Amino acid sequence: TGRQCTEPGCGGDLRDTILDWDDALPEDDWERSQDEAEAADLIITLGTSLRIEPAGSLPLRAKKFVVVNLQVTPLDDDATLIIRERVDRVMGHLLSELNISLDD
Repeated sequence: TGRQCTEPGCGGDLRDTILDWDDALPEDDWERSQDEAEAADLIITLGTSLRIEPAGSLPLRAKKFVVVNLQVTPLDDDATLIIRERVDRVMGHLLSELNISLDD
């Protein structure tokens, strides 16, 4: 970023950790992601358009995948289930059904 950390005693260089549309994925991470997706029985995609490639196609490698997104995605036709709802609401219901409570 060209900027430095402003925390007292630090002064280290700040680095951008956001992947942009045109950035390549780190090869080791990408290969592991593909392997994990192929081994998955189910992938649940939460609040993503699934438009940034190549990561957007990872759900296709799983046995089944679910899309939780308010808008249409390019993978909707291939999804096992599509839920058009806010992610926080869906996850709240899921955690409730699983009797899991998150501390604030």
